[in-house]
Amino acid sequence: MRTRRFRLEEGGPKRLELSWRGHYEELRASVDGVQVGQSLGKEALRQGELWGLPDGSRLGVRLHQGGLQLLLVEHEGRPVPGSQGHPLTWVRGAAYSLLLACFVHLLRDSVLLRVHAERVGAERGVLPFVLSGAIGLAGLVTLRAPRVGLIAALLLLPLKALTAGVRLTEAGLQFGPVDVVLWSLVFLHPVLTALYMLTRAPTVEGSRRRAS
Repeated sequence: MRTRRFRLEEGGPKRLELSWRGHYEELRASVDGVQVGQSLGKEALRQGELWGLPDGSRLGVRLHQGGLQLLLVEHEGRPVPGSQGHPLTWVRGAAYSLLLACFVHLLRDSVLLRVHAERVGAERGVLPFVLSGAIGLAGLVTLRAPRVGLIAALLLLPLKALTAGVRLTEAGLQFGPVDVVLWSLVFLHPVLTALYMLTRAPTVEGSRRRAS
């Protein structure tokens, strides 16, 4: 069985342990080494499980399958830090993907602009590097002010792909509108997912109310 440990609250010790078999056909939850709940079968987990903890609080677990398959884990109605249902898990992932995008773009810029300069005889220019740096800055801002950084990234990533497409076309390489969209989606996907989780994150309790 696969096992993962979580903190019940931000900054606390990893007291919660989840163990599951296969694709969540069986899931067990333990706190401080004591089993507090067990779910047998995906159907029960899709409906959502609520288990009482020794201190009187409640632990909710649900398998969400609506576009994204997420194992939602909540303590007293709040997403457990580090779990798939916690918005900050996705925000951090998007921020790191933007920092990676910055590095990839800067590396690509240095190569493509050299080719462009050699074929066209034009100056390399600084705009591509500025846009790449702005994407990295958006990643850093996302860690502090998620919505601001993510919205900025939504504007910068397509613009960056478009300017790269223009450069490639001028250099005699094929780069159409579809390529712009595909290149943008590589890094836009985690950004859009993080924004969705910030605004409309699924919950265990919400699912149980709809099912009842």
